Amino acid sequence: PALLYLAQNNMAYLAVSYLDAPTFAVLYQLKVLTTALMSVVMLGKVLSGTQWFSLVVLFAGVSCVALAQMKPEEKTAAETSRPP
Repeated sequence: PALLYLAQNNMAYLAVSYLDAPTFAVLYQLKVLTTALMSVVMLGKVLSGTQWFSLVVLFAGVSCVALAQMKPEEKTAAETSRPP
């Protein structure tokens, strides 16, 4: 586990140098959500409705803040890159 934690931190440090802050924040919070999903799928952990709701609200809140911080040209590029 310690080596995985070391690798994760090194990759996060590398990601900060290549990604803008809002994108990094959303991806970092996505890590929390995927960890919860994997604990349910792989470990059989049961999360309550309140815990699922909290995870979704956390991710949605960070996504909203990140979108609000994006520059107008970044918003346009993000909107046009969506599949039809």
